Order: sequence, then structure tokens, then C-alpha cells
Amino acid sequence: MAAPSTRKRESKQNQREIFDSIKLQTKEVIQSRKNINNIIDIQSNLESDESAVVKASIKALDKIFCHFIANGSLSEQGPVLETEADKKVREWSRERYQEFQDRLFKLIAAEQISLQELSLVHLMHLFQAEGQHPLPKLPEGREHMFPHEFLEKLMLHMLSLEKEAAPLLTRFQEFMEYEDILFHLLRVLAKILKGKSNVDEKFLKNLIHILEHITLHNTPPKEEEKTKLFCSNKNHFKWNYGRAKQFFSIIWQQLLKHPLTPSLYKRVLVILPEKVLPHLDKPLLLTDFLMESYRIGGAVSILALHGVFLLMQSHNLEYPDFYTKLYALLEPGVLFVKYRARFFYLLDLFMTSTHIPEYIAAAFAKRLSRLALIAPANIVILLLHFVGNLMIRHRGLARLMHRPEDQKDITDDPYIMSETDLNACKATESSLWEIKTLQSHVLPEIANTAKFIDRDLPKLEWDVNQDLETTLEDLLEKELKRKYPTDDIPINFEKPTKFACVKHEKLSAYFEL
Repeated sequence: MAAPSTRKRESKQNQREIFDSIKLQTKEVIQSRKNINNIIDIQSNLESDESAVVKASIKALDKIFCHFIANGSLSEQGPVLETEADKKVREWSRERYQEFQDRLFKLIAAEQISLQELSLVHLMHLFQAEGQHPLPKLPEGREHMFPHEFLEKLMLHMLSLEKEAAPLLTRFQEFMEYEDILFHLLRVLAKILKGKSNVDEKFLKNLIHILEHITLHNTPPKEEEKTKLFCSNKNHFKWNYGRAKQFFSIIWQQLLKHPLTPSLYKRVLVILPEKVLPHLDKPLLLTDFLMESYRIGGAVSILALHGVFLLMQSHNLEYPDFYTKLYALLEPGVLFVKYRARFFYLLDLFMTSTHIPEYIAAAFAKRLSRLALIAPANIVILLLHFVGNLMIRHRGLARLMHRPEDQKDITDDPYIMSETDLNACKATESSLWEIKTLQSHVLPEIANTAKFIDRDLPKLEWDVNQDLETTLEDLLEKELKRKYPTDDIPINFEKPTKFACVKHEKLSAYFEL
């Protein structure tokens, strides 16, 4: 019985022999079509158990068939004076090419990610060759034909991938940077979605992964910028934003007709405001979807918030209960959700207008102050600055500053937190005693920030964007960097020698450990 090391050497030697054979056979086929039967031997290696042999065979066949495509050997229609023998060879070559294509389509679902990506790259290489040298007979007067069927077949295979689809879809993004690929991709996806009535979760997941990375532009590239084209030239292709918008709109209209899982639902809502709504033919068609999402509550409402606001701002959507619903989202849970920073960024955007009625601004200021009492330390500063900005924008809120002469006991606070009606919650009759309370916070940073209520309000607002991502570690690091402690930080002025009371205190005579 041969030793493992011996078997390994023999395996490597056999592998080298196969590589040399593939290389020689490829060279012979390209040099003379008399050796065309070598293609069968090379194709047989695609069934090998060794991935290195499979990869070498893919590269060899790609080289052969790209050569055939370029010289017209795989064209649907041969030369005028083609002999019967040449016709049979051409048809036989087309069959072998189709077999190679089909094998590559299967390999993009292989277990090895490297084999998946290699298959995709060589499929796109063949695709490029077909785009530059069309195989079908061109209609009279046409000089170029984009291989739509090839791209459609590729997308159907990629969208149907079961697992480990993300690396392959990510690799495909490299090709989406080419304008001709992106334009015809939208066209093909619109056609696929219009023709499919039932799609499963994996299909939608892969589709959304692709859509997340599509960026449309509505202006032609500058003269100094070269247009990136994959298999077309400037004479055959010109970016048409109007047509691209039509295809893009069809894709999203068809996509949102299908039920989405919670995770996909959130992913869709994240990309809708900035990457989708600006490029739809009729954005108001998404009104029902966004409004229903806004009513769901929790993280879904937070994500739908931006889309609803854009429809109101840019497309004249009427939603009189917008601020009432926004106010209802200010529950303790919003302080801990994944999309907290996004929510408060949007909330600041929505509350920027000085035309908001004062009773609405007062209700939000009071609600945020109440949340500050239970918020994590790193969020309290954000809430304090937020309330301060509301008071700067609406100077009439100055009467909400702490007024002990009007309110001796916090149990007499007229504000009703459970009231959903912004006018009936009585926020304008209350005071911001919560902020006064936070002046006694254990962290000096928070205690000092809360003192703004005892001073004249500044003319410039605080930049709450700087507070959105503040963490507890940031607060701790800031405290550690303080050179001079403030007066309100308690310190031990006497070095302890044992567990006992401070010297000269009466209790020290009776207690010692």
C-alpha cells in the first residue's frame, strides 16, 4: 500500500499532466479546426471531482469559444458559399457551446464560492463576446444586437440561488457599473417580474440584494468622464434615463405586490426614500404601501417615516395625522431600537419648520423630556439638545421652563402622557421639571447640559447629528480626559486607613471595623 505522501505526489503529477493536455488541446483547436474534437475531451474534464481541473477546463473552453464567436464560427447563419461539411461543423460547434453555457449556469450554484465566481466571470466573458459579435442574424439596417436572452437566463439562475448567494451577487455588482449592462438589466428584470406571478422568499431576497446596489443617474456623464460600456460602443448605446425609470418603476410595482418577510420588509423600507422614490415615474403609487407600513408601529414605522414625509414634501401627499402618528412613536422602546439614530435624525428634520403650531412643539418637548428620565446616559444628551432646539425655534416655549411657583409638586403635573391628542395632552400647561431633575444626574456631562434651562437660550441650535452615535464609552472617555474636576463631583479628601467613619466625626467613637 502506497504511503499518503506518495499518493499525494502521484495525484499532483496526474493533475499536471491533465493541465498540460488541456493546454495543448486548446492550442490545437485554435490553430486548426481539424482538431475540433478536442473540445469533447476538454468538456469531459468539467465533470471532474477536482475543482482545479474543472477551473482549468472552464478557462480553456472560454478561450476556444470566444475565439469561435469572434471569427464567426458560431454564427446562426454561415457564409454564402458554405459547404455542407462546414455547416455541420458549425452546428456541431454551436451545440457544444450551448452545452458549455448550460454547464456554467449550473456551476454558479456550486458549493465552492470560488467556482461560483469563476463561472460567473466566464459567463460574462462569453456574454461580452456575443455582444460585440452577435450570433443571430441581424435585422436589415442594424449593426448591433444586445444579447437580452443570455442576460435573462443568467438573472433567472442567479435569482433562484438557494444559499450562499450573497458573494456571487456582490461579484455581479462589478458589471452593474457598466451603463449598457445596468440599462438592459432593468429591462430584463422588469420582463421577468411581469411574467412571474408566484415567487418565493429566496427569489425576493436575491432580487432585493441586487436592487439595493442599483444607482440611477438622470444626468449624462461629463465630457471628461468616459462612459463605461461593457459590450456596446457609443454609436450603439446611449443612456436613456426616461426608459430606465419606466423599467425601474415596473420592477418596484411588481415587487411590492408580493408578501415580504419582516427582514425583507425592513430592507425595502431602508432603500425606498433615497434610492427608489426619486426615480419612480409615479411615486404616489407607493402611498398605500408606505402608509400601511407607517401604521404598523415599532421599527417598521420608523423606517416608513422618511418615505411618507418625502411624499408629503415633494409630491403633495395630504396626511393630517402625520405629527400625531410621529408623536405616538415616542415610546421608551424607540430608545433601544436598531434604527434609533435614523429615527432621531428624521425627527429633527421633521421638527425643523417654525410653522409647526406651538402646542405640537410643546407636546414633543414634554414627551422627549419625560423619556430623558429613563433613557440610557448616552441618549440623554441627545434628548436635552433636541428639547433645547425646539425651545430656540419656538420662543413661546420659554414658559415651559421650570416654574416652582406654579408647580410645587410633580404629581400635580397637568401633562397627560397617555393622551394621543396633541392638543388635549395639556403640554402647554406644564413645565419642564424633568430637565431640572436631570441637573442632579450622577454624570457631570449630563448635569451640566441640563443647566441650559436656567440660562438664556443660545441663538444657534445644538448640532444633534453629533449626538446620534454617541456611546457610553464615548462619555466615559470624555470624563477620563477631564483635567480639572468640577465642583459638583464628590471626592474623598482623607485617605482611608481602615473601614471606619471619617476622623473627628462623633460616630467614629462608636463604630470601627
